[in-house]
Amino acid sequence: MFVGTMTTLTTKAPRPSIAQRRQADLAEGIIKLSPSSLTFLHDECPACFWHHYNGRPRPATAFPKVFGALDNAQKDFFVGRSVKEVSRSLPAGVLQRGKRVKSEAIALPGTSYRVQFGGDTDTLFKFSRAGYGVCDFKTSTPSDDAAALYGRQLHAYAIALERPAGDAMPLAPVSRMGLICFPPEGMIELPAAKPPRASKAAKQYAYRTSAVWVEVERDDEAFLHFVADAVKLITRRTMPRSAPNCGWCRWTRMTAPLLEQTVADLPVPAVGAA
Repeated sequence: MFVGTMTTLTTKAPRPSIAQRRQADLAEGIIKLSPSSLTFLHDECPACFWHHYNGRPRPATAFPKVFGALDNAQKDFFVGRSVKEVSRSLPAGVLQRGKRVKSEAIALPGTSYRVQFGGDTDTLFKFSRAGYGVCDFKTSTPSDDAAALYGRQLHAYAIALERPAGDAMPLAPVSRMGLICFPPEGMIELPAAKPPRASKAAKQYAYRTSAVWVEVERDDEAFLHFVADAVKLITRRTMPRSAPNCGWCRWTRMTAPLLEQTVADLPVPAVGAA
């Protein structure tokens, strides 16, 4: 007589597609937004912004490694240092590494939808007396346009820090926001640590720069009106008109006929053909 055990095989449920997750969000009435998508993607093309949240995002592009290396070097250097080293106008405190955040569902003006922000903050200020600040490192020349653009992202992070989802501890109040810009100001030759041998002299160089603090004034009311308009855009049933100069949309229109061509449409080589 055979005695054995029965094993039940279970299959892992497939991960929902972007379109399926979007439909679930719409049914729940909560739109999940990435703070970073509210900057360049939103401004560059309404159609691409709509596609990003409706199942056909732009292909990922390579981020130049040099900017990532500079960003990491800036964080490694400044984290743990005094906020006063960034700007004497800021309250006393210390720079801390950023953290992953997710906000509770936030009500929006003029729409029944709520929004939930989720992403990774760049760097935080923990002030000595009370409160926090949220900032972003930029290897660029400071400008009001950059402050306005990235200010949307900082507003989303500030709200998520103060009003986190679930049981996460809020970091409140977020009283200061801004950019720490490092504009390249030329190059210098670094002094050698030891007198090098003449035949093996390896000189070292560095970019000369200074930290420039660009304050972003907090205005949650104006920001949430902006987000409400963005939510109305991505919840449209039909795609909005693309920007006239959007290269991605032009590429899509050019390649669509090729992508729709099936194998059956291709000529079949004769048997025995070389």
